[in-house]
Amino acid sequence: MTEEPSISVFRPDRPGIRKVLGDLEAEIMELIWARPPGEGTTVRDVFEVLYERRRLAYTTIMNTMARLARKNLLRTEKVDQAYVYYPTMTQDEFVSRFVGRILEDLLVSFSGATLEGINALSDPEAAVRAHQLLEQIARRRAAEEGHE
Repeated sequence: MTEEPSISVFRPDRPGIRKVLGDLEAEIMELIWARPPGEGTTVRDVFEVLYERRRLAYTTIMNTMARLARKNLLRTEKVDQAYVYYPTMTQDEFVSRFVGRILEDLLVSFSGATLEGINALSDPEAAVRAHQLLEQIARRRAAEEGHE
């Protein structure tokens, strides 16, 4: 199983995955996730796309991709003289993980208010998905406590 992604920041005012990643990190991950599954990406590949949009230095892209690898969002393989980066999970898996982590943190810190908030959701499908996620979290936490 893939090591958990390192998510230490949550910005509720930001859109999409930018809630937990910086703008450049999110832009790079979106480019990588847009590639065919299993196809690796080099810093040069990302640089050539982003340079057209943002005129960033090659080293900025390289350092950001290395940081994404340290955060367990990318894995690297050395091929000839270049490093090839692969996503450690799909975009949907990443979103599910960060939503689960945030929901778990809310549940642990504010269980009553979290449940009230879920029960008050105007979208019944979202409420059902949130309850399913809470059940998964509770099962995983119970299993972890049983193994310690």
